[in-house]
Amino acid sequence: MSATLAWASSGNGAKTGTAIANFIDDLDTLITSKSGDASFSWQTAGKNNAGTPYWIVLSRKGGAAGRILIVCWTSAPAANNAAILDTAPTTNQIYIAWFPAGTANTASNLTAASGTILGNDSGCVKVASGPTVAAGYGANVVPFYFDSTEGFVLGLANPAVTTCFMLGAGDLLIDASDVVYGTSFATAALSVSSWGSAAGAPFLWTQTATPAGGVAATINTNYGAANRRYYVAWQPSGVWAAQAVGVNDILTNNALNQTWFVPVQLLGQVKGEGFVLKLRQIAYGPGTTGAFNGYNTTGPVVAARQFCNATAGNNVGAPWFVNFKI
Repeated sequence: MSATLAWASSGNGAKTGTAIANFIDDLDTLITSKSGDASFSWQTAGKNNAGTPYWIVLSRKGGAAGRILIVCWTSAPAANNAAILDTAPTTNQIYIAWFPAGTANTASNLTAASGTILGNDSGCVKVASGPTVAAGYGANVVPFYFDSTEGFVLGLANPAVTTCFMLGAGDLLIDASDVVYGTSFATAALSVSSWGSAAGAPFLWTQTATPAGGVAATINTNYGAANRRYYVAWQPSGVWAAQAVGVNDILTNNALNQTWFVPVQLLGQVKGEGFVLKLRQIAYGPGTTGAFNGYNTTGPVVAARQFCNATAGNNVGAPWFVNFKI
C-alpha cells in the first residue's frame, strides 16, 4: 500500500538573472528558504554553478538515499554517460533524472561514457528534457516547486503569462495495485497551461521512443523494463478539463461546495499492455483565475492546489496536485 502524499507549494522564487548559473543559484536559494519548514522534504545537497555541466543535486532532508539531479550541458560533453543518457544531450537544455538509491551529494562522470554519478546509480531513471535555458529561464521567468516526501516537481514560468514548464522526479507513478514506480518527466517546449486541453497538451503519445538526452516531452520510468517511455493515454475532449468554473463546468458544483479531480492515465509503447500506470496524485481539475489556487476540505488544510503561478487569469487546464489518492 502506497503512502498518501502531502504536497507543499513553495510559491515563486526570486530571480537574479537569466543565465544557467542564475537558475542554479536561484533554485538553491528558493529550496534553502524552506529548510526550516517541516512541510517540505527536499534540500539542496550540492551544486555546480561554475561551468558546464551546470547541476544541482537534491536530497531528502537528513540525507537518506534518493537523489534528484537537474543538469544542463552548455557545450557537448566529451562522452555520454549511459547511466542517464541514450544520446548526446542537447546543449543549453535543462534535464532532470531520478536516482532512487543515490547517496552522493556531488555529481560525477557527467562528461564520461560511464562511471557512477551519485554514489549508487541502481535503478536510476534517465534524464527527461525540460525547456532550453532561454525559454525556461528567460526574462521574468521565476522558479517554484511542489514538494512531497517521495517526489519533487519544478515549475518555471513568468507570472504575467500562462506559459509554464514542468520538470519532476521521484516515485511519482503508480499502478492499479497501488505500487509506486520511479520516474523523471519534463514537458520540454510544451506548457502545462494546456494540460487539460484536447490539443497541444504535453506528453502526447508517439510510436517512437524518445531517447534520453533528446528534446521531446517524456515520462520516463523503469516499469516493466529499464528505460521505458510513457505518455498521456487520453486527451480531454472539448473543454471539460479546461473550463472556467461556472454553471457549465463539469468538475465543480458551487451550490454544494463540491469539486472533482480526474486521474491522468498513461500509455506506453508495448503492444497490448494497456493503461497500467497513472501519475501519482497529479490530476485534471477545474479551471481557476488565481495563482496557486487551492481547495480546502476542512479549515485551512489544503486538499488540492493548482500547478500554476499565473496572476493574469486564464489558468484553466493547468494540472492539480492533490493530497489524496485518485
